[in-house]
Amino acid sequence: MLVERDEQIGKLTSFLSGAPSGGASGGRASGAGRIAVISGPVASGKTALLHRVLEHPERSGADRTGPGPLSALASPAERSVPFGVVEQLLRDVPEPEHAPAPTLAPRPDPAAHRAGPVTDEILRSFHARLAGLRARGPLLITVDDAQYADPESLECLAYALLRAPAQGAGALSLVVTRGPDPDGGAPAVLDELPYRLRGLHLRLRPLSVEGVALLLADRPGPETGPGPGEPPLTAESLHAATGGNPLLVRAVLADLRAGRTPPGEAETGPRSAAEPVDAADGAAPHAGERFLHSALICVHRADAEGPRIARGIALLGGAGSLSLLARLMETEERTAARVVTALGEAGVLDGPRFRHPGVRAAVAESLPEEEVIRLRRRAARLLYEDGAAPLMVAVQLLSHEEAAPHEPWVPRVLSEAAHAALATRRMAFAIRCLRTAESRCADEAERMRTRATLARFLWRVKPSAWAQQLRSLTGAVRAGLLPPADTLRLVSDLLWNGWVDDAAEATRQVVGVLPDSPDPAVAVELRRLWLILSSTYPGTLERIGDLPALATRGAQRPSGTAATVSEETRLTGIEALYGVLAAAPDGGARGLADAEFADSVERLLAGTRVRCETIVGMWAGLVALMYADQLDRATRWADQLVAEAADHGAPGWSAVLRAVRAHMSLRRGCLAEARTLAEEALEQLPPHGWGVCVGMPLSALIETRTAMGDHEAAAELVDRPVPEAMFMTRYGLHYLYARGRHQLAVDRHHAALTDFMHCGELMRRWNLDRSGLAPWRLGVAEAWLALGDRPAAERFAREQLAGDAGGRVRGLTLRVLAAARPAAERPDLLGEAVSLLQEAGDWHGLALALTDLGEVCQELGETAQSKLHTRRAWRIAEGCGAKELCRPRPSAPAPHDSPAAPPRTAARTHSGTTSSLTEAERKVAALAAHGYTNREISARLFITISTVEQHLTRVYRKINISHRQDLPVSLDTDVAHTA
Repeated sequence: MLVERDEQIGKLTSFLSGAPSGGASGGRASGAGRIAVISGPVASGKTALLHRVLEHPERSGADRTGPGPLSALASPAERSVPFGVVEQLLRDVPEPEHAPAPTLAPRPDPAAHRAGPVTDEILRSFHARLAGLRARGPLLITVDDAQYADPESLECLAYALLRAPAQGAGALSLVVTRGPDPDGGAPAVLDELPYRLRGLHLRLRPLSVEGVALLLADRPGPETGPGPGEPPLTAESLHAATGGNPLLVRAVLADLRAGRTPPGEAETGPRSAAEPVDAADGAAPHAGERFLHSALICVHRADAEGPRIARGIALLGGAGSLSLLARLMETEERTAARVVTALGEAGVLDGPRFRHPGVRAAVAESLPEEEVIRLRRRAARLLYEDGAAPLMVAVQLLSHEEAAPHEPWVPRVLSEAAHAALATRRMAFAIRCLRTAESRCADEAERMRTRATLARFLWRVKPSAWAQQLRSLTGAVRAGLLPPADTLRLVSDLLWNGWVDDAAEATRQVVGVLPDSPDPAVAVELRRLWLILSSTYPGTLERIGDLPALATRGAQRPSGTAATVSEETRLTGIEALYGVLAAAPDGGARGLADAEFADSVERLLAGTRVRCETIVGMWAGLVALMYADQLDRATRWADQLVAEAADHGAPGWSAVLRAVRAHMSLRRGCLAEARTLAEEALEQLPPHGWGVCVGMPLSALIETRTAMGDHEAAAELVDRPVPEAMFMTRYGLHYLYARGRHQLAVDRHHAALTDFMHCGELMRRWNLDRSGLAPWRLGVAEAWLALGDRPAAERFAREQLAGDAGGRVRGLTLRVLAAARPAAERPDLLGEAVSLLQEAGDWHGLALALTDLGEVCQELGETAQSKLHTRRAWRIAEGCGAKELCRPRPSAPAPHDSPAAPPRTAARTHSGTTSSLTEAERKVAALAAHGYTNREISARLFITISTVEQHLTRVYRKINISHRQDLPVSLDTDVAHTA
């Protein structure tokens, strides 16, 4: 099936039948023979077109009684053989019966004929042989690949054509197919004849997408579909891979009919991990044996230099210019340009790149290994000298195990490429760059600096290997092989892993050699380290001793470079954390006013992109927002950063961000969400990858499990071993507080009191006594209350209220204070606690306070109010996952008059759907579901009581319920609690 060739078939048929051709160019009178030239790229179907016409004599105009066509196929190997094409044409032609005439055998000496024109005797002899054939009828001569024909044969053909009639009994026609001219050496007569005679020129173009679609639809026989995970074969993808070359298109289809590559074999050839991935690679069709073989045929036939230049293109992968390609392959630029053009026309290349990765791999594999190494090194050097992007140079250096030479410029380029790869999220490639750079460093200090950078990169993608990489640097730190700034950056990593002695030694070493006016970069790192030690590792700061005054009073920050943005982010984020936590001598906070502080941190987060250099500062900013009770802002930014970390493929980042986000959910009383986040964080990062920071996710999970009533699960978490160095850090404070809450919940009151007191002792000693970090006085008050010492409980509760407690902690503390006071004073205290906790959005704390309020109302004989508060508490507890609160206490009335009755909301069903509710109806229903009276709903939503009643009536009808207590707790909890 010839596709998109109908026009050419018609013109060639008309030409061979002797009809006037619209494509003929001017020339001689009708006394001369005729010539048609079919040209086009390699494998564009030139010969197929000719054979299609010759298969049908009525199309070719041949006389069945006349002589058959004379055919010859020229080849590059016989181009220098004189009269090679003529001999093919006359191979089966008998000698004339009349008087002898000079013949072409024996063959004349090639050298003699190259020296001058073909002799008249030979020309007349050839003409006479053809004349004898033409006497029997019109004669057709075809020559395939005429660009390879020898000049002598073409001169003979020209002589005969110019002396034969174009029409009639003795007409002579010549049809040649002509492909690309490999070296521009085709005889001039091949260009002249079409213009001297009545020439028809047919130029074949590649198939269009529509043409490819016709072949795709016409494929006969069975075939296998795409492999697992592969896109279906479409006309567009097939055209993109073949450029519309008919040979390549048919080869792909033939491979599909024959079956796929055996399992385990690469279908597109091997690809180095260093190779860039083209966007179209994912949609490339299967590269089977026939396709690759056909593509290599195109490469070899397109040009004599085709295979060699194609190998250079395969190695470069589209990088660089024609000039670079020519220099790499040590040829002229015009030769490289000619090959690129020819391979592009043949459908093998698309611009400077191979259309199909399998063809590229097949071409590259034809090079011996030694030649690959030589060319890769040469390509890397040429790209480097041309000022190419480090990534382009690195692709060549990393493409083979031995491709990167031991030269001074190599480690520097690879390090730059690693940072560029990091920005484009190619982490595996970035790590390979740094590993190779380290192995090529001649200077030991440079090698250690590269290893330190590699350690930071590993934390992002392979935390399990990070600690081992970091440990290998401790010797370099002791030996002073790292610059002071790099050593100070390393200290916080050492502290993370609990290597306190190494961190202290490294810090003392740098401080000991610091001049009075250190480098600005060193001053910034010293300031950053002091802030980290003060806010996160205060126990280590005690062991190190005083840092220079430069660290505590701040350092001038460099400005004006991209690197400075990262330094600014890290420093500003950690300063924000320190500002929230550090207590002034009078017990107040050193931090900014809440609104101003939150705005500054949000500006930091909004103006920074997530990178290795910025993630620490951004994380610190998030934690600062959380400690400052800016939970709404902190949660919004945490969710965004968790999503970005997932997009970056950075499990280390994602894990620590999820741990912080779990604490935010815990403080909002969203227990199920907090549990999920904490568990995901611990799953994403192995225990040894957490180091001392394991206290962050572990404390969130312990406290969450305790609040949910899963005491066995909490006990299992408490029994897990943790690094001893954790208790010298801020993370240890979280852990002590969480463990104290678990001990309190399982009636180990003295153990709980010990944990809370120890936590408070450390916070006061480290100057971190902020309730936003851990309200240890609240825990102590609850422990004393459980031990029956109400005065001690009241004393610590009042101390907590007199401090820096925010709305959430104040609400929780008022609840404990109420329990320490007489029953008559409790309702007011608990009512204020309910308001504060509701405003702060702590649903678990709100459920606790409402439960207590219900109990005291029952004790005071206010049964209706008791039921109202208890029912609301149960609904909220059910919604936030605090299943223990859903069990009635011995002294508390069940919300539906049955002391042992479980919450009806847990088993309630309704046939309607809440999706039909309007926004106003949903708000009213949500408030009613959480225990608010019609009057309270009226006041909160600023509507009349009558409007509330009307909304509720419509809600009952829409969701098919009859009573207020049947309202589903699944209605928007946030709407109910923030209205």
